[in-house]
Amino acid sequence: MVRLDVLGILLTVFLLGPANWRWSLLAMAIAKGATLLLLVFGQAPVIAYTMGGMFNQLELDGQLVKAILLIFAGPVACYSFVRFQTSRPFGDKNLFAQLLPWSELENPLRVTVVKYALFSALFNIVSYFV
Repeated sequence: MVRLDVLGILLTVFLLGPANWRWSLLAMAIAKGATLLLLVFGQAPVIAYTMGGMFNQLELDGQLVKAILLIFAGPVACYSFVRFQTSRPFGDKNLFAQLLPWSELENPLRVTVVKYALFSALFNIVSYFV
């Protein structure tokens, strides 16, 4: 069963920066596309998959390791997407200053996609290991 969490998507757009909403949606599309491709081609026994921006939940039939690998496919795909374009996704500006939602970004596409990968990976680590 695949579910869509609209509140999670709206919260993701707010956390990544409302001014960059189109790049936030692109980052979500890259991540969800990578995860869904691995789910289909990996023939994973899915019980439930909730897509909610960076707040994902994936339940497999008794395979925790495979679930963890599948849930991190999205952040890895987003980070790879940006790393193939440039070696420094945040540019010359301060990394921590660009993580705030209201900050001025040097390159909005790259920074938003990397922020999505970082925040999504952190949320997944917290949700699976805590």
